[in-house]
Order: sequence, then structure tokens, then C-alpha cells
Amino acid sequence: MDKKFIEKFGIILPKLGYGCMRFPTKDNKIDFEHAKKLIHHAYDNGINYFDTAYNYHGGESETFLGKVLTDFKRESYFLTSKLPVWKIKEEGDAEKLFNEQLKKCNTEYFDFYLLHSLNKNSIETVEKFNLYDFILKKKNEGKIKNIGFSFHDNNDVLQKFAAAHKWDFIQLQINYWDWEENDAKSLYETLENLNIPCFVMEPVRGGFLASFAPHAMKRFKDYHPEQSIASWALRWVASLPNVALILSGMSNMEQLQDNIDTFTDIKAITDDEQRVIDKVIEDLRKIKPVPCTGCRYCMDCQFEVDIPGVFEIYNDYKKSENKDIAKRSYFMFMTDKEQGGNCQKCGECMTKCPQHINIPEELEKIHKEMLSIK
Repeated sequence: MDKKFIEKFGIILPKLGYGCMRFPTKDNKIDFEHAKKLIHHAYDNGINYFDTAYNYHGGESETFLGKVLTDFKRESYFLTSKLPVWKIKEEGDAEKLFNEQLKKCNTEYFDFYLLHSLNKNSIETVEKFNLYDFILKKKNEGKIKNIGFSFHDNNDVLQKFAAAHKWDFIQLQINYWDWEENDAKSLYETLENLNIPCFVMEPVRGGFLASFAPHAMKRFKDYHPEQSIASWALRWVASLPNVALILSGMSNMEQLQDNIDTFTDIKAITDDEQRVIDKVIEDLRKIKPVPCTGCRYCMDCQFEVDIPGVFEIYNDYKKSENKDIAKRSYFMFMTDKEQGGNCQKCGECMTKCPQHINIPEELEKIHKEMLSIK
């Protein structure tokens, strides 16, 4: 599988890293033997970068890796975890959490370590408890080799925080859909301008870009009948020059092998292929059952319904026709209050909607459909 020398680190990294958030499960636990086979197959085929976090699989991911990775020499793989900034409530919490992670991962150091899922609000916690100084201290102690953060906010926030400290790398959600739709392009260009290597998460957008509306997928299949839909998204991200590593959460052997095949002698996206991708994006943009623009004029709902969030999940579902993603987004990542079923039909939101959407009616319809696929 293809690897890349990263000058800033002075090391060779695989272009593909294993995101350890979506292992196969059994009885709501990681299916140990199944997941172990995946890790061994990945390692045997050149994937030796493993990315976990404190909260993945309800805290089980770190412990699982701590057991399985002992099958390999420590210096032969890269292990990454993340500090759960949201759990920092007082001085000393970071130290306790970090030591707990070392113990769970059965390691004396992390090759890469991130402040997890930063945005404007969590950056206030980082600054309040001097968490940058904390991870820098651990780096100086040899317990972390490279420090960075993962990020979920706008470019203004990224520019300010990325320039405020010295970072070895930063992890962003980059894919061909978010590039324009959610301004991932600006985030990527910020790292490029600051000469900070970009590590990519969600290159297939949680599976959204692995399977979608048949008429849109047909464009890819007509052009490359032998290639998976996901491979287009992975190759697109790999074509960006400042991308140092791409993470993929591979839940089964079929996904893993397809990704290995994609990253073996990987080819950059050509101009002709980019035109095909642009056509697919156009196709997907036209699939918008609810004409919500995400302006948020309807918010905040007094009953705490996340109106634009519900509409986004539903519109994405109709684009992808992927029930698993829709169920996960709606029932796992939303609270009961945020879901459409909590709408009280007060009608206040309708007076504010520039698109004149019958919001209560749409929320009721969407909630019923989500329940039907649960």
C-alpha cells in the first residue's frame, strides 16, 4: 500500500490510516475476534496508523487497541488518541485522563495526540485550563511525539487558533461534498498557508459518499465500472497536495480490502474524472425534499427542536438512501427533544422561514419516516 514521507515529521506514514470508531459490534460491544482480524489484515497490508479516542465505542476502542496492538512491535506502528476537552472541568483532569488513556492503550507514549473536536466554545476550555501547554509538556516528556487538534467550526475560528500556537498537524473533515457545501476548501487552504500538514477525517462523510442515489452513482459506474463509489472520494482527497494522511473507519473486511486496493498504486483524480464528480455533486444538490437553506432564522425553537438539523439529516438520507447513516444521525446524535417528534406545532418558526416551509408538517412527516426505518 502507498506510503508518503512527511518532511515535517521526518517519518514515512501510510497514506491510509485506520479510524477506530466504527469497529464491528456484537451485543453492543466491539466484536473482539472480528475486529482483531481487521486490525491484523490492515497491518499486514501496510496500514500501521491507528486513530482512536477516549469516547470511541463508549470508551472501549482504546482498551481494544491496547490488547490487540501488543501483537506487533511498538515501533512498527503509529498510535493516535485524543484528549476529551469536554470532560475537563477542573485543574488536574487533563493529567488524569491522559494517564488513563496511556494505561488503556497499554503504551508509554502516543505518536500523535490531539485536542479532540475543537470549536469556538471548546477552545475557551482549552485556554482556561492551558491545555495546549499541557500537551506540549507531555511532548517534551516524550509521552507524545506530535501534537495537533481535530476541528469542527468555521474558518475564522480555525485561522485564529491555528496561528496562536505551534502545531505539528491538524485534523479536518475534508471530502468532495463538504469542499464547497460546508467551506472545507477554506479550512484546507488555511493549513496550506500555515504550512501545517492536514490529516483528513470523514473522507467518505460517514458513508454518505460510499452509496447514494442510483442515478448519481451511475455516472461513476459508467466511467469506472470496476471501482467502488467510495474509491472516488478517497482518491479525490488523496489528490490534495497538503494531505499527509487519510483516515477511514472500516467496519468489515470488504470495506478494508476495497480501501487497501484503492491506496495501492493510487492515482490522482484526472480533469475528466473531476468533471464526473462535479456532475454527481450537481445531481445530489438537486435532491432536496425539504427546501431548507440552513439559514437558521427559525431558531432557536422554544421546545429545543433542531429544525435545520432534522431537515439536513432527512435531505442527506434522500440523497444517499442509506438507512444506517440516517438512523445513526437521527437517533444517536440527536436528543429526543431535538428530533422532529418533539414539535408542538406552535407555528412560530413558520413566521420566520424565508422559504415558507410548513415546518411542523415536515417535522411530523420526517419523524414518522425515521421511526419506520429505525
